[in-house]
Amino acid sequence: MDFAKNWNKDSVENKIKDKIFEFVYGCALHDAILQLAFRGEKKWIYQVNGAKNELKKYIDIIIFENGFSSQKAHDDAFLIAAKNICDAVNEYSDKPSDVKTIFSFGNAQKLINMTVKHFYALCYMNLALRENFKYCHCPMDGIMLQWVWKKYMNFEKQNKINRQEELGKAFCEPWGNETVQNNDFPNRYKKFQEIIRKWAAKEGYSPIEFDYIIWKSKSLRGKG
Repeated sequence: MDFAKNWNKDSVENKIKDKIFEFVYGCALHDAILQLAFRGEKKWIYQVNGAKNELKKYIDIIIFENGFSSQKAHDDAFLIAAKNICDAVNEYSDKPSDVKTIFSFGNAQKLINMTVKHFYALCYMNLALRENFKYCHCPMDGIMLQWVWKKYMNFEKQNKINRQEELGKAFCEPWGNETVQNNDFPNRYKKFQEIIRKWAAKEGYSPIEFDYIIWKSKSLRGKG
């Protein structure tokens, strides 16, 4: 009898965990394919279990396994997850035949990072969990790209031209078309994360926490 009770309890808890993840996944996926980030009809993407399961493995390490051991360990896992998510969506056999848009790394990073941002809310009840999220990335979107550009340009005004060349004229262009390059992160994404990590550390935050600080303050001023 005790075994049966425990089994039922485990089954209920696992089902609830799955439903919580699915809810967060749906919210994050909405951001990842919003408006022009992924053109055309999109409802079918929610049914791609391969993408959902790939992301769940990554999230479970953060939530249930005390996070990643280093920035490199995190970044390696992130890149693998992003590539596998893209493959799962792009190779999905039941998608509409007229779908031409490719689910890009840009879409995948937004999906992964927004899922992390939602789950970071667990720190509201347990601040010790902040440590689990310290290597996670900041979502790359229009507001944060603009913030990085302005911050980087104004840091040393005498080197503004050099800094523009270093970031590239297309730095603030839409993120939805970003693609993996030579089995590595896109250059813009790497530059973006490096700058965010640097400035976040100065303020005592992790990159995902920095997104909370900057994004909301910018959007409330009508720049979102």
